[in-house]
Order: sequence, then structure tokens, then C-alpha cells
Amino acid sequence: MEPGILLFTIGAFGVAGFLAWRDHQPHYLFALAAGQIATLLSPLWQRLYGFSYDPSLGALFSVLDRSLPTLVFLAGWTSMLPPLAIFFLYQRRWWFSGYFTGALTFVLFTLYHVLVETIGVRAGWWGYADNGALPFNISVTLLAGLMNGLVSLGGLAVLLITRHYAWPMLLAVVLPTPLLMSVLVHGLLGAPLYTVVLLRAQSWAAAIGMIGTLGLVLWGAHIIASELGRRPAPGRTAPA
Repeated sequence: MEPGILLFTIGAFGVAGFLAWRDHQPHYLFALAAGQIATLLSPLWQRLYGFSYDPSLGALFSVLDRSLPTLVFLAGWTSMLPPLAIFFLYQRRWWFSGYFTGALTFVLFTLYHVLVETIGVRAGWWGYADNGALPFNISVTLLAGLMNGLVSLGGLAVLLITRHYAWPMLLAVVLPTPLLMSVLVHGLLGAPLYTVVLLRAQSWAAAIGMIGTLGLVLWGAHIIASELGRRPAPGRTAPA
């Protein structure tokens, strides 16, 4: 599996490099690298959300009694594929920024990440404690998809905002974006849920935590979609 992941990674960066050269948009390269950087916090999320990777995947490093597999780091760019796909369409005016399209894009991003989660769990690449049991029988893959979908939506917003930034500023803004969005979503918005789970609180408290986290994630998607609704079309400037 490792040679395949490595080949896909090389291919993805090759395509990104070509698009960056052809369109004079280094966003493609920076965003893929940013996705890999975001995986560096994986041991923390494993500890908070009760999942772990298959030990046979190897480890790039370990901390908090959790490891980041080398393959997961290499494949981190896949988290930025959906935002880059929309960014590509936006550049060609095949996708238009608006609240409705932003909300629909969030749904599509969520479905993409649910698919990734489902494949990973079924393949045994990672697994959740207690089979990922959550209040209201909500699937853990759905929760992960919603949270990762919000991270991707934030990444898309930054790609659009920085469309005309110079390289140094672009690098400084885009490169840490998925990492910071992950901190915001998994670390802050997910706090109502993982706090009560870690404390093994009563079921009613876990239910409140679940509702709180879902509400915050959907609120975050609403905020970003509203911002996307204010973005001008390519080639136009925002009204004063």
C-alpha cells in the first residue's frame, strides 16, 4: 500500500505543480502541502476522540501514546482535494460563490469525508473505541465527515480570499490554514462532545454535548457560507 500512496502523492503534487505553472496560481501546491501539515495534530485528536490507527501502518512519530502513521501524513493532501476542486471550477467560472452554493458545497465536502471515513474504518486502517458509539445513535463517520467538511469549507474560503495574494503572503496564510481550522473545529467546536465523553458523564450530559457540537459545526458552516456569499465573481471586484 505504501508504494501506491507514494505514487499518488507524487502524481498529485505533479498535477498541482502543472496547474500552478499554467494558471500562475501556487495555491494548488501550497494547499496540498497544508493538508499534510494538518495531520501533525492527529495524535491529539486520536486521544480526544478515541480512535487509533492500525500499528502495521508504521509511525512517523508518536506522542500522547498515539502515533501518526507515515502513510497518513503522506496522504494528508487528500483533505484539500475538495477545496482545490471547487477553487479550480471557480477560476473557470464553473462554480459561483454564494450562500446557497456554499451550503451545498459543505454538504458535498461532508459526503466526501464520510466516504473517506467509511473506507478507512472498513479497511481497518483506523478504528474507534466502543465501535464509535455516540448519543442518538449518530454514526461516528457522519460526525467526522461534518467536522472535516467544515475544515475543508474553511480551506476553500481562504483559497478564494487569497486568490490575488503575493507568494510570500499566500504561503504564510494558506499553509497553516487546515491546521488552524482543525484546531478550531476539532479542538474548540468539538469540546462539548469530547469533554463529556472523556469524563464518562451521564448519557444525558453526552446527549447535550452531542447537540452542542453539532450545533456549533452547523453554525460554523453557516458563517463561512455567508462569507462565501460576499465573494465577488472571478474578474470582478467587490462593491464598495
